[in-house]
Amino acid sequence: MIYVDIFEKAYQFLQDEGIAARRHIELKQYTTLHIGGEAQILAEPSSITQIQQCLAVCKQHRIEWFLLGNGSNVLAMDEGFQGMVIVLATNFNSIRLEKENRVRAQSGAAIKAVSAFCAAHSLSGLEFACGIPGSVGGAVYMNAGAYGGETKDVLLEVVWLDENGSLHTSCAAQLELSYRHSRFSKHGGIVLEAVYALIPGRQEAIVAQMEELMRRRREKQPLDAYSAGSTFKRPQGNYASALIRDAGLMGTEVHDAQVSTKHAGFLINRGAASSQDFLELIHRVQQEVKEHSGYELECEIRFLRNEHRS
Repeated sequence: MIYVDIFEKAYQFLQDEGIAARRHIELKQYTTLHIGGEAQILAEPSSITQIQQCLAVCKQHRIEWFLLGNGSNVLAMDEGFQGMVIVLATNFNSIRLEKENRVRAQSGAAIKAVSAFCAAHSLSGLEFACGIPGSVGGAVYMNAGAYGGETKDVLLEVVWLDENGSLHTSCAAQLELSYRHSRFSKHGGIVLEAVYALIPGRQEAIVAQMEELMRRRREKQPLDAYSAGSTFKRPQGNYASALIRDAGLMGTEVHDAQVSTKHAGFLINRGAASSQDFLELIHRVQQEVKEHSGYELECEIRFLRNEHRS
């Protein structure tokens, strides 16, 4: 009853402040893996102030919180989340042009939408992101990249909150950006806005490159399946997909969780996989790759679960 009272108080605060929020929402609706139980509270703030209010009420009532963008790089647990999930993709997703070659995007915007926005304004540099399913915030958090391009190549600055709700602006050089890593993945914090510096180009050439990259994605990746994108980081000196394939693991199943038969780097949910199925498949892949090649695969996806749980 203590938990229920605390969550109800927090929920009522959000209601009183005009912040869109709901109780007992299934997280599978908000993740591309289509896995996950109920969150006690799901909040969808529309401004920096509202995000700060979400953090403040969680701190006041000692409620755990988890920030979610497009849910494309996340495995949510079936037992749900005893806390507040703050979703930015719904109401915090604007994209706008600043000066001639700078674009500012809120962190809930899809990075592929920013890529399309740049193409529409004849700006080059974000073509590589045209098929990345994550949000701007997620792309900064993990320095997302594809086909030889990375977020750090075009990122100019980031507006962000620390976990106490204090506002900061940092240039890209201060963010410790490296392969699938940033100061946020190491130290925490909430990405609010990203400013990109692009290069003027010919729209026809930009669109043609994006179409070619999407053709390659459709040809090689299981885009029609529930997945969280690439499950594992690329180990130094090799590729996760090659190691998984060479270990004979393509098509390996744990109930409805499966190593894709199209791309070994993608673990997919064929429709009814549980989080436990997915975790078991991850462990099996890591174990067998280690035995076969000596490489230790590190997960790229994040786990949406309470910290006090395993």
